[in-house]
Amino acid sequence: MKRVTLLLVFAVCLASLAAAAEERAGYIEYKEYKLDNGLRVVLSEDHSVPVVAVNIWYHVGSANEDPGRSGFAHLFEHMMFEGSENVGKTEHFKYVTNAGGIVNGSTTQDRTNYFEVLPSHRLNLGLWLEADRMRSLVVTNEKFENQRETVKEERRQGVDNQPYGKAFLVADTLAFDYLPYTHTVIGRMADLDAARAEEVQAFFDKYYTPSNAVLVVVGDLDPAKTMKMVEDYFGDIPGGTAIPKLKGTEPINKGERRSVVDSPKANVPALFLGFNTPESANGDTPALELLGKILFDGESSRLHKRLVKDEEAAFAVFGFYDGRLGPSLLRIIAAANAGVDIDVSERLLYEEIEKIQKEGISDEELSKAKVKFKTEFIQNRQTVMGKAEAIQSYVFFYNELARINRDLDDYMKLTKDDIARVANKYLGKDNRTVVIALPPQKETS
Repeated sequence: MKRVTLLLVFAVCLASLAAAAEERAGYIEYKEYKLDNGLRVVLSEDHSVPVVAVNIWYHVGSANEDPGRSGFAHLFEHMMFEGSENVGKTEHFKYVTNAGGIVNGSTTQDRTNYFEVLPSHRLNLGLWLEADRMRSLVVTNEKFENQRETVKEERRQGVDNQPYGKAFLVADTLAFDYLPYTHTVIGRMADLDAARAEEVQAFFDKYYTPSNAVLVVVGDLDPAKTMKMVEDYFGDIPGGTAIPKLKGTEPINKGERRSVVDSPKANVPALFLGFNTPESANGDTPALELLGKILFDGESSRLHKRLVKDEEAAFAVFGFYDGRLGPSLLRIIAAANAGVDIDVSERLLYEEIEKIQKEGISDEELSKAKVKFKTEFIQNRQTVMGKAEAIQSYVFFYNELARINRDLDDYMKLTKDDIARVANKYLGKDNRTVVIALPPQKETS
């Protein structure tokens, strides 16, 4: 009898521990600081592996660019590796890779980020490198010309010479009246040609300052020692002028927009569809993200099953929620099967959306979408870099870091009615932008 009781107690304890572990899955502990010069710092200890991520976001993207000077933010993603007071050209990469780390950067409409992932005993290297270029980036005509040509070549290879590159850019901007989003991140060739080195320096002086940046360090670190290094490296950099975040909205249901783009390098036509949605911080975002999973995430999704498996109208269909600081998009892309008109995929796609609008979704679909979302949500927070990016996102897009550990609950509370509601609110004909990429017509004999 005693043995049975002990086994029962043991089982209850195991269940409680499992429940506690489940509850803390994806949980991120953090500490916040702010230097006198305005630099916001967030530290998160994670001693699971002896590595650290140094991740800095500058709150500047293509949305901040002046008219006629598109591409500056993306250009700076390259310029920041061209050397600073104590670091020569390309040496940033060399220092990090020689230390056994990785380094990179990226630019969006809203922000530019730079990061290093290093062995924890080389944390000082990552902090020193980021501080040195924040303090003293060297902008010369030679370096500027070199990187301008690099960016122009990147556009030629990554956009102009790709089968659907131009169509994707048109779909990226045609949906918006909100002025900051009406030009592309990579910029126009004419704008890049017209830029001058002194304008690039002025862009750096305005936006690449402590008061316009957030530094996140995650991993095998000691908070007190880390903050001492942050103070030593960043503390004497002039704060700069605080840049207010861009604010604006995009009206929904303003009428369908359509464009046909000639795509000479494409073999089959493709459809680029975007539905206007509010900013990422809007309360409808969780339901929109789950709706996306039901529509296009995986081979069992509605659109893949209907367009690819059942009707064989498309060979691929996928999508993503393009969340931004300002107005955002729910985007769907379909590529037709050879010999099938793209309007077949478009018609079938709308039919599946209308089914959800009129009939709703099943309990099974909702449960499956939640499981997928939760799995990805937790997996994305299992690396130091994933945690660092999550922290940055909540600071920037929500301006509420505490939300980082309660957001998952909001997704799990969503109902079938929530999904149907946002489908009806945002996925209507008058709220969509349609871009068709057409390959060259084949001559018939």
